[in-house]
Amino acid sequence: MGRQQERSRYFQEIARFFFNLRGAPFVLSSSDQMTIASWEQRRIPFTVVAEGITRAAERYRKRHPGRKMRALSLCDREVMRAFQDYRERKVGRTGKAVSRDEKRKSARAEVERFCRGLPPEWDRIKPIVDQALRLLSRKAVAEEELESLEEKLDEILLREAPESDRVEAKRSVPAEFSALPKAEFERICAIRVVKALRQKLKIPHFPLYYY
Repeated sequence: MGRQQERSRYFQEIARFFFNLRGAPFVLSSSDQMTIASWEQRRIPFTVVAEGITRAAERYRKRHPGRKMRALSLCDREVMRAFQDYRERKVGRTGKAVSRDEKRKSARAEVERFCRGLPPEWDRIKPIVDQALRLLSRKAVAEEELESLEEKLDEILLREAPESDRVEAKRSVPAEFSALPKAEFERICAIRVVKALRQKLKIPHFPLYYY
């Protein structure tokens, strides 16, 4: 099987799995495709992605009873956690691993790089980024603290996002989502706004399971 065929199959398997889990029609949006592409780039096996999506769906059901999870980007953190677990299990068999300290150093280097190129107009996120750097400078950094900071950063990005980015996010939401309840539609738009800003500004992730 050629590389393009493998890639296509990977996307199709994930879309099919998410469709079956949701139990409702689902069309891969551009944002969903970018999310899958990031998993494929990291060479995350389909079985691991499926494990992460399942975890994310369970958490979503507990937080939002009766609602269906409509965006694959909501699964990213759980997929990355599942990938970290997978790598640790694999290490148990091979004896090779990227240590937690190496991950911490990699994360710190990425955040430092971002700090050096932080656009002046986004100085308001610097306190959060500086706090992440302080945490990543400790050997005993807690994943929960890094996750909390990342969530705070996303909240600021959403609050301060330019109107043009908000308009573009709404335009990018598939037409079938326009019939959703307003709160649900706005939540999907918010996810897209934050993701687009993170990509545009090249903001690195804080949690170590991304490294």
